[in-house]
Amino acid sequence: MIFSHSSARALCDHVRNVPDSVLSRMSTNGGVVMVTFVPPFLTDEAKQWGIEYSDERTRRGVDLSLPGVRAMADWLSAHPSPPVTASTIADHVEHVREVAGIAHVGLGGDYDGYPLFPDDMGDVSTYPLLFAELADRGWSDPDLAALAGGNVIRTLRDAETVARSLQATRSPSRARIQDLDT
Repeated sequence: MIFSHSSARALCDHVRNVPDSVLSRMSTNGGVVMVTFVPPFLTDEAKQWGIEYSDERTRRGVDLSLPGVRAMADWLSAHPSPPVTASTIADHVEHVREVAGIAHVGLGGDYDGYPLFPDDMGDVSTYPLLFAELADRGWSDPDLAALAGGNVIRTLRDAETVARSLQATRSPSRARIQDLDT
């Protein structure tokens, strides 16, 4: 199982975030939780701000694109987002590590899906800032390498192994969603 764009619900009660009851089961399925950098998933204050931003975007008929952000410039200026930083992201990464284990945490920044990011993590060039924060908190180079991609690559390889095994032992399913949902 891969949660590709989620953070820790214990730190921010967002529906997209993963609760500890699920995090604690990640080691049994070999999965990974890829902490996202989307501010409304990282603090409750940013979550509330995100709801207000979304409501205003809906009222104006504006989407989440960069032109949409530009169209919201006046609102964004009058309603600055609460502070969210690399340190906030590191808090989520460490929480997932503490509950799920080092082998089950990754990064899913979402730079191609959401237009607004933490103050000091505006684009992919800022990843070293997050890694420096985690190194300062005692993360080893092997742990940082696992976080940077090793864990998700392992999970994808494991899924491919299971898929090959299943393909060798059974034919493709002919089930349809509408038949399964009844």
